[in-house]
Amino acid sequence: MTATAPLTLLESRAVEVNDPAALLDRVARDFPLNAFLDSPRSGGFFHRSGVIHLGQIAVSCSRHSALEIGFDDSPTATLTLPLSGVAEVASDGHRLKLEAGPMAAYLPGAAFTASTGAFEEVMICLDRRRLVDTAAAMGGFGDSAESCVPAFERSLRVDGGTASEQAELLSHLHLALRMLEAPLLRSVGGLSASQLEDLLFRLVAAIVCPDAVGGTDRPVPDHRGNHPFDELLEWIQAHLHTPITPTELSRRSAYSQRNLQYLFQRRFGCSPMQWVKRQRLSAVHTDLQRAQPGETVAAIARRHGFVQMSSFAASFQRCYGIAPSLLLRRSRTNSC
Repeated sequence: MTATAPLTLLESRAVEVNDPAALLDRVARDFPLNAFLDSPRSGGFFHRSGVIHLGQIAVSCSRHSALEIGFDDSPTATLTLPLSGVAEVASDGHRLKLEAGPMAAYLPGAAFTASTGAFEEVMICLDRRRLVDTAAAMGGFGDSAESCVPAFERSLRVDGGTASEQAELLSHLHLALRMLEAPLLRSVGGLSASQLEDLLFRLVAAIVCPDAVGGTDRPVPDHRGNHPFDELLEWIQAHLHTPITPTELSRRSAYSQRNLQYLFQRRFGCSPMQWVKRQRLSAVHTDLQRAQPGETVAAIARRHGFVQMSSFAASFQRCYGIAPSLLLRRSRTNSC
């Protein structure tokens, strides 16, 4: 492992620091690093890292020489994905060994120390309270979010090599992280429009607390009747112009993600987010037919939550068999 080799992730943001004091100052801006417990060996120290912020998440990828460092208590939880090398983390009486492979280490925010050899890792720092709320929403716990708290207050080593579901979740997490630097993401409105922040919270919540978010093995209908579901549909219709995430749908309805999938599939033959997209397309279709003078396709589409015009236009034409620009022209001709 060398300092000059590109980082596995966030290479475009990479900064190399060869002075331990300067590194402490740099890292402490984003993470609760408080000290090097053992001074790095003279002449052999290197540290190369890239950091990106996404809402309430900070993601870093770093490659460095042997270190022994300490972190303070924090309301921020950390999921570490080792990419190469070996490390040991000690926190609240627990010791976790990290090594490259399908694994992760979850730390709830309590102070910890880390001792590593030459090492490369990805660290995902997330708001712990939001992790709890995300798990509760996914599991359909409604106002009983506190039942999920214990799972997020203890250190955990997640071994993806022995449990196929955990291995799959970790694989999805690695794929999601690679989207952070996807060059075409800007063309669809950037990171915020991609709902990547919500996806990362959902993946980490599922990795740390699979029992809470997994629900039953088979989706089952909710026996409260259709009233909460109908209220959710009304809320969606009234908020098509705003970002809508799967977690928000679970939180507002108090249905688990499995029951939401079941209910939308049973009534509409599609997933919740597919139905949201259909409603947005329908709203645009209606507004194009009654567009005011000077209104454009782009303005109408953005009014209903679309940010990437070429993708919107392709979806619209597949749905209605006509390009939105042509429908707008026809509507104006017919109104004359």
